[in-house]
Amino acid sequence: MADRPAFTFRAAQVFVAIVEAQSVTRAAKRLGMSASSVSQQLANLETALESRLIERNARMFRLTPAGTLFLRRALAILDDVSAAKAELVLADQAPLMTLRVATIEEFDAAVTPHWLAALGRVFPNISFSISSGASHDNHDALASRSADLILAVDADETAEWVERHDILRDAFVLATPLGHDDVTELEALSDRPFLRYATDLYIGRQIEATLRRARMKPAHRYDFTTNRALFAMIERSDGWALTTALAVLGTPEAAGAIRAQRLPLPAFSRRLALHARRDALGALPDLMAKQLRRSIAATLLPQLTTTPGLMMDDLTIPLHDTKN
Repeated sequence: MADRPAFTFRAAQVFVAIVEAQSVTRAAKRLGMSASSVSQQLANLETALESRLIERNARMFRLTPAGTLFLRRALAILDDVSAAKAELVLADQAPLMTLRVATIEEFDAAVTPHWLAALGRVFPNISFSISSGASHDNHDALASRSADLILAVDADETAEWVERHDILRDAFVLATPLGHDDVTELEALSDRPFLRYATDLYIGRQIEATLRRARMKPAHRYDFTTNRALFAMIERSDGWALTTALAVLGTPEAAGAIRAQRLPLPAFSRRLALHARRDALGALPDLMAKQLRRSIAATLLPQLTTTPGLMMDDLTIPLHDTKN
């Protein structure tokens, strides 16, 4: 009788990837494996556990009761191994570890380079794979395990499996072309185009909710998914937008083109945090969040006094981490 395949950590990784991707093919692409290899890993795992884990055919993909039970254990195994690797790294007892970090476009020009340079000095045995995207995409990346750490605007609700470290409070401001007259009422802008963020972005949804509460309905003609495009259109069209202090400071193209003004409606803000899977990286998220706050203080806060229309309290860095 042939020996039964042994249970392996790789098989647990493959199983979790299949479940999260809801497809062998998509899991294979994420893992950089062939679909046949992924299928074989799943088959070996099911043989080792003597249980069918996934029911799948051309029209159906679902976990069996055994698969549902094993998924909880598999996720714990992956997080425990990740935490163990983080502990070894902190103790200088491990070879190179790669962390996949998803950040935001506002940090690309100044904050991220400063942060990574500092982390590189503190953690010489960690390499960093960096991507930059919208907050909702970053939250999805953490959920799908395609990122280990993400910087993102807080979601409406933080899942129990996520730990978050506060990084920044970011105030909303009115953005107009440089040299534009002071605005005390939005009605003064009624003859100018209102430029929106797309509503699939957290920032877009927050702005639209604020406008509804204020019973304001600017005409909808343009919406954008990037700060660069939004600010370029403000300058070109003599339009206006609601944005944030961070967006202005973190977009080099805004300098010399955009003026920030006080909001002619009740003040509001957003909060950014560093998120990770709870306890999956040990003390690393806390240490990296502390350095990120120092990098923001070094690169962005000095610009508040030199950027037209911004004030010192438009960006607020928490003095102490509030891990949730």
